[in-house]
Amino acid sequence: MEPWPRPGICAAAATLLFLLLLGAWASTPSPRCDCRHGFSKRSGLGCCKGCPAGHYLKASCTKPCGTATCLPCPQGTFLARENHYETRCARCQACDELAPQMALRNCSAVADTHCGCRPGWFMDCMVSAGSSPFRCRPCTDCGALHRHTQTPCSSRDTHCGTCLPGFYEYGKSCVSCPTSTLGSCPEPCVAVCGWKQNDTGVEVLTPLQTTHLSPPASDPTLLVPPSSSEKVCPVQLVGHSWTAGFPQTQEAPCPEATWSWDQLPSRAPGPPPPPSPAPPAGSAAATLQPGPQLYDVMDAVPARRWKEFVRTLGLREAEIEAVEVEVGRFRDQQYEMLKRWRQQQHAGLGAVYAALERMGLDGCAEDLRSRLQRGP
Repeated sequence: MEPWPRPGICAAAATLLFLLLLGAWASTPSPRCDCRHGFSKRSGLGCCKGCPAGHYLKASCTKPCGTATCLPCPQGTFLARENHYETRCARCQACDELAPQMALRNCSAVADTHCGCRPGWFMDCMVSAGSSPFRCRPCTDCGALHRHTQTPCSSRDTHCGTCLPGFYEYGKSCVSCPTSTLGSCPEPCVAVCGWKQNDTGVEVLTPLQTTHLSPPASDPTLLVPPSSSEKVCPVQLVGHSWTAGFPQTQEAPCPEATWSWDQLPSRAPGPPPPPSPAPPAGSAAATLQPGPQLYDVMDAVPARRWKEFVRTLGLREAEIEAVEVEVGRFRDQQYEMLKRWRQQQHAGLGAVYAALERMGLDGCAEDLRSRLQRGP
């Protein structure tokens, strides 16, 4: 029987074998993967390269520093970043056509659909700015509101400023300036209607509206008809320019009121002419009488444009609002507004006709004139 090896010899042999194996392992080149950099991530005991944007992970790598199996995102899906764990792509969003949104950028494999609003519309976010969901709303057209555009429409609605020339602020709207000098003229409209208020609150004509009359020595010229039975009217010659090279006289518009040849005053010296007869009913020179004539005016103006009519006449806004508060029925409000207008200024029918024509209601003015001339 052979003797057992001594314990010291066994220990030395085991140590020698371990050192030989350790040296062999150290001498064998091993793959080096830096999982902290690049686009490799630790997977198990080794590192795997991930999938680029627009691809999803089908299977991880099978050896250290290997490449994962990646497949491109199907149509209608996307992945915006490189990844190591996503096994499916995200579905592209659809823009809400009822909002109404539109696709500013279509969906691709690396980016989702970018929804927005068409030109002339802005995003009205329901939660906070820049978040979804949102609705598209049309931008305010400042020109249609007769206002200046202060801030154009972009991510927010248009910011409108002051009224355009020819309009003035009334309440929350811009109202067209009156062009007739029969009533009051707001301060921003002085260049249009030619009236302004002085320091005492009295309305006076601006120099733009002042008529340049001919010298006092100029007598009115009468247009003499061929026969004395025809109607004639006086025409005042007004000075246009006394500078050489320009005409010195110009015919002013003929008044509406006419007289027969026999009614014309004589230019020869003599006793003063008798008082002129009252103007015919319904003529522009006649005064609007209370009672039936007020109702005739009320009937001639379309109800939906009544407030515009009394504003054009020159009735103060405070009076209009007071009547609306104090008087219940609309018909009674119309009568009360006309009555207050008569009390504030000379209530000639010419002002009524001019207001209707200023509003483009020439037909209504003619109907009213015919009705008043016929009488009750």
